[in-house]
Amino acid sequence: MNRIELIQLLKSLNLPKDEYYILGGGSLLLCGLRETTKDLDLCVSSELFITLKDKYSLSEKDKNSCGFYKLTELIEVVPTPKENFKAQEVDGFLVESLETILAYKKKRNLPKDQIDIQNIEKFLNK
Repeated sequence: MNRIELIQLLKSLNLPKDEYYILGGGSLLLCGLRETTKDLDLCVSSELFITLKDKYSLSEKDKNSCGFYKLTELIEVVPTPKENFKAQEVDGFLVESLETILAYKKKRNLPKDQIDIQNIEKFLNK
């Protein structure tokens, strides 16, 4: 999905903007460091997760090995206490900090991460 589609998807969820932040590819897309992303990963507050758990009838079977719960084919969420949020605001949305994404991608160091690593480093070194 592109930036416009991502924003439309976020708005359709109608979530309180201070109770979640966008992770990974969605963050890079909103920061202008990617053209597209395949899905939307969100870090949600523990309080918001309770609401989502009820609304989407989530259970442990919906949780993957990384701790993310699948809401839809395009959306996964991971609950985190709000005091642990590591985010910055971009165009009215909270997004994962580029430093956090960079550290994760460098640690994982997959071939698919190399372009993102280069783009983030270039952006941060401006």
